[in-house]
Amino acid sequence: MPKKNVIIFGYDELLLTTLDLFSETDTEISAVVFPSNRADPRIDKIRSIVKGRGFRTIRQPPRKRISKFVKKLRSIKPDLIFVWSYTMILPADVVEIPKLGSVNLHMGLLPEYRGVNGIRWALINGEEETGVTLHYMDAGIDTGDIISKAKFPIDPEDDILSLMLKSRAAGLDLLKNTWHQIISGTAKASPQDESKAGYYSAKMSDIETIDWSRPSNEISCLIRASAIPFPGVSTFWNDQKLTIRKAFVQETDPAGEPHGTITNISKEGIEVATGNGKLFVTEIELDGDKTRISRLIEMGLKTGDVFSNG
Repeated sequence: MPKKNVIIFGYDELLLTTLDLFSETDTEISAVVFPSNRADPRIDKIRSIVKGRGFRTIRQPPRKRISKFVKKLRSIKPDLIFVWSYTMILPADVVEIPKLGSVNLHMGLLPEYRGVNGIRWALINGEEETGVTLHYMDAGIDTGDIISKAKFPIDPEDDILSLMLKSRAAGLDLLKNTWHQIISGTAKASPQDESKAGYYSAKMSDIETIDWSRPSNEISCLIRASAIPFPGVSTFWNDQKLTIRKAFVQETDPAGEPHGTITNISKEGIEVATGNGKLFVTEIELDGDKTRISRLIEMGLKTGDVFSNG
């Protein structure tokens, strides 16, 4: 079978993963498209690596200047477009170009977690499992027919970074198992169940601060979902903003003290009353830098003090 002509859309380390995988298949990568809505030294580094490997790179412009971009892609005559981790919506005029269709590897289970940060939202929502979905693209957002899914458990020790690593591994397995069928045009796909559809956005401002009246497990999930590389979630003490990086559910029985109250403190951690028990905080940032809890004790933090949401 002659090599198929594929255009890849991406911008981060998963793009390099895709290039490595496709180099082992009957795939000719005719161009790599980067988004124009992200300016980041990391993206510049990825682009330099891609160019250094000899691939043609193209920049997707804003929608109001999309016509020349569409014309350029059409001139390449791709058999397929492939997307894995991308920050811009592909217009229908782009999705419809390849004769074998456009395929997206979505970080999240569809149709329940359409939109952005599906893995992260699954952790925030306290799901017991999450996964990745390989699907054809259409004019909607993550609404196309599903080719295959891969699920994996969300373990108690998982945070967003470990789940991202699990997602990468699951995505690679999906591609290895289905790419031949996709590129040969024989992949079977099923429509999504719209009755189960959910949509999530990148907006996180409503949950950037901890509400200590919530259950311990819910707060723990939020903290784990906001681990590095994300900015983290915050609480306030004496007008000081603290970012909570790591905490563990200690008790799930009502604490008896008002939520947010520090019920015990040592250099190992801070015990805080929640809506249904206690959370043990072990890693904190002050002014953006990781700080020892002993330093906070030296600053006056003590049992009986109260963390607030601002």
